[in-house]
Amino acid sequence: MVTDNDAEINPYKHVQLLIEKAVSKGELVYAITKINGKKLKDNQTQLFTKTGHTVHAQTVIFATGYEAQEEVEDKNAVILSSYAIATNQIPIS
Repeated sequence: MVTDNDAEINPYKHVQLLIEKAVSKGELVYAITKINGKKLKDNQTQLFTKTGHTVHAQTVIFATGYEAQEEVEDKNAVILSSYAIATNQIPIS
């Protein structure tokens, strides 16, 4: 995720809380969905899944890691720093 004023956090818990909050507000969450294409235009995003479905959204969060520059289409955007976070294996419940 592209953020300002970064802090030390538990990335797994952070993402889980973001997902829970989105679901509580009525948003749809698609887990374990392979995206093999996207179309970004104006206020609409289309994501194409490996299974042939299309997801339409006004807002999409790309958790891209080091590939962030490829997802941010602002030609003035520059990665000033990046961080890698490693934890012990966390069981998914």
